[in-house]
Amino acid sequence: MILLLGVNSRHITFFKKIEMFSKCKVEIVSSKKIFKFSIRNLRYLDSVNLKSPIDLKVKDFFARYDNSLIPKTLIFYFYKILALFYYMRYSTIINNRYTKIVVWNGVTFRQAIAIEIAKLYNIEPIYIENGFLPNRVVIDRKGVNFYNSVPRDIEFYRNYRNIKTLPKELIPRNPKNIKKFLNSRGGELPKRYIFIPFQVDYDTQIMLFSPWIENMRELFYIIENISKKLDIDFVFKEHPSSRKSYHDIYKKIDSNPKLYLKNEYSTQELIQKSEAVITINSSVGVESLLYHKKVFVLGKAFYKIDGITIGIDNEVQLLESLKNLDNIQIDFNIVDNFLKYLYYDYLIEGNFIDYNRNQIKQIEKILECKGVKSV
Repeated sequence: MILLLGVNSRHITFFKKIEMFSKCKVEIVSSKKIFKFSIRNLRYLDSVNLKSPIDLKVKDFFARYDNSLIPKTLIFYFYKILALFYYMRYSTIINNRYTKIVVWNGVTFRQAIAIEIAKLYNIEPIYIENGFLPNRVVIDRKGVNFYNSVPRDIEFYRNYRNIKTLPKELIPRNPKNIKKFLNSRGGELPKRYIFIPFQVDYDTQIMLFSPWIENMRELFYIIENISKKLDIDFVFKEHPSSRKSYHDIYKKIDSNPKLYLKNEYSTQELIQKSEAVITINSSVGVESLLYHKKVFVLGKAFYKIDGITIGIDNEVQLLESLKNLDNIQIDFNIVDNFLKYLYYDYLIEGNFIDYNRNQIKQIEKILECKGVKSV
């Protein structure tokens, strides 16, 4: 039996598709509908690691509310109590009836607690996440993002063969704050520029996998400093899912002729017209490879592979690499092999809404479904 644990309606909708159309024997549980508590299971508390999800949640709080005056200790104890609350709830339904548990992401607060409980019963975790190429989904037995199972050896892609074509149209995200993305700054794009897509400061990609840049404000000031030493412009775009406002950055951009904020342009157009792309570890980095752009990766990313992207570990290295931009050579045949492997072999076809028979077959294969269909 496979446990499908959803924490919102989108998760449950997708899981119901697996239940209805696959041969997998599953049980869907909505986090919101777990009403029982197990105080008795507190006896196993020493065997689970709740500190990691608590620490991440504290970091998440201060990344969202960076001007908060609430003491860090108070926030820590609040989330410690909340973690115990979820532990006592989830431990009533996660038990040795299951051989696998499927969760979104796996390192976020509630899902990480569920995974810790699953470890007590040797239940194998399987992770789901949005795909980083158009019309694709990630389902991985190892993890998502930097933790995923994508091969990191360039020789694998040098020897990989696939004659199929790659997509060239990206799927735009709907912004949380539409006003930011409607003629927000105005004006044309500069003739020659490097594109820097912002990410969400409180996303796990930044909190866990960005060792030397803490947030987008720090990224901006690094680029601002570098812009004074290079004869090229830099274009930023805010992340459509971020609720942050960067009024200090807006003022800096207005006073610097080499810096631009272009929220009103599509990400695809900003990529296509750029000379190169700088990212911490955004999915925009992978999308940029579709258009054969040189991609500078500042954080930990599964696609930070020498010969496919340019890995950067500090500001000095970034400046020197950008000075040498025109001389950097990338074998885009290998890049295409990398992308084809992702698109056709690693990622799951389809999305989280529309039913696709091939998608279900791929999911069945990963989940190793056996036996009769669940009813």
